Amino acid sequence: MKHRNILRRVRIILAALVMVGVSLAFLDYRDWLSAAFKHALTMMQFVPAALAVSGAALAILIVSALVGRVYCSVVCPLGILQDIVMRAANLFRRKKKFLGYKKPANKLRYSILAAVSVSVSVAAGAGGAVLAWLDPYSNFGRLAGNVLRPLIVSGNNLASEALRALGTDAVPRVTVHWVPPAVLAATLMVTAAVVALAVWRGRLYCNTICPVGALLGLVAKFSLWKLTIDQAACKKCGDCLRACKAQCINLRAGEIDFSRCVACYNCVAVCDEHGIKYRFQNPLKYFRARQTPADGDVNLDRRHFLVATVSGTVAVGTRNADGGKFGHAVMPPGAQNRDRFLVRCTACQLCVSACPSHVLEPSFLEYASVSGFMKPRLNFNHSFCNINCVTCGEVCPDGALLPLTVAQKQTARIGLAVFDHQECIIYRDGTACGACAEHCPTAALQIRKTDKFRDPLPVVDEQYCIGCGACQYACPALPKKAITISGLRTHETAQVLKQEKVKAAADEFPF
Repeated sequence: MKHRNILRRVRIILAALVMVGVSLAFLDYRDWLSAAFKHALTMMQFVPAALAVSGAALAILIVSALVGRVYCSVVCPLGILQDIVMRAANLFRRKKKFLGYKKPANKLRYSILAAVSVSVSVAAGAGGAVLAWLDPYSNFGRLAGNVLRPLIVSGNNLASEALRALGTDAVPRVTVHWVPPAVLAATLMVTAAVVALAVWRGRLYCNTICPVGALLGLVAKFSLWKLTIDQAACKKCGDCLRACKAQCINLRAGEIDFSRCVACYNCVAVCDEHGIKYRFQNPLKYFRARQTPADGDVNLDRRHFLVATVSGTVAVGTRNADGGKFGHAVMPPGAQNRDRFLVRCTACQLCVSACPSHVLEPSFLEYASVSGFMKPRLNFNHSFCNINCVTCGEVCPDGALLPLTVAQKQTARIGLAVFDHQECIIYRDGTACGACAEHCPTAALQIRKTDKFRDPLPVVDEQYCIGCGACQYACPALPKKAITISGLRTHETAQVLKQEKVKAAADEFPF
């Protein structure tokens, strides 16, 4: 192996490992991987780490300040996916596409970053929506969880049927869970746009639209070690220009726009003259004289911009407008309150993929807010939330769902059961039933006779209800359930009626 190829080969190996690991976190439909492993893999992503105020975000910024945007080529799964798309596209071309140098669209890229920062800090709900649509990790997570996972499960079931025809059950069937059509359409639309940009102009998405790329680019612009062109060694052959996927090498000027360089090291690998290499840059030179902006640059007041960015990060999760006791959808355990959850959650779908009971699904209009689109909600018509399960909080990488212990989960009230006697088959059809009470793990719902009705009917004691949805899921009334769960805007703590029944019910009705 030639010395100049080492950086590129190491980058490819690390990127492949990260890509496989993050993909498995979403595609693990048999729950072979632990929640801790999934959480550790996804906490390496910048936006979730920043929202969770994790040391991983600081580490990414430090690495970018030292050697540039290594994150974009090694850790970001959407960036790695674009590299795969570019390579695949070249296989179908008679001649490999030559991208060449392009002037930076700094007005657009920094305007998007500023808009995201301001929207998060000033308009918390809208900021959560904007961040969810633009976060590269979350876009990849939705592709993996909403599109690839159901397709893989469908393939598993086809293989199961084929093997069953041969007389073996070596591959068991798994239920396919498709997301709502609007969510699927949005996922495919964003994916198609990213793929089209990658085929057309390489890492154009990363250097024009992605707010993470813009922020790390600002940091990398002042990094201590940069890839630079050695004018004495450079023969102007153009090999580096043809290899650059970020279109950031200005060969005529002999300069590399390091704010756009994604540290793929393709240029280093193809330069036979060793004309491109890391060199230490004295950071004090940026403060010795006023710099003239490059073509397409925006003369931003960086101090004001960084203040806006930091204030956006600090403001995440701090807004809590009083909107009444009940929200529109049931939020997952650990969300705490609606405003905090919708701001912090980037709709990456990891909790949806990891949920063992499959009660979580991406929302469409259930939150009655643009910021709630694609964010997870509990659908109790399909399943219910197991009182002893804390998986969603364990895997959440951005702190939108705080981790709960099993004891905390057993008293975490996420909603309240509401009984409609007119839909109950006991009242409506005169049929004996007690499914809702039998499956209530906290004994908050019981069949009792009251003065209002002739027959014993379900009665909900709200102080013990946790809103797990077991009653709604078990209710046989159709087309409308007699018991439904109203989601709380702010989660509460329920009292315990019969602790021994909690364990008994969970053991009796497991998934």
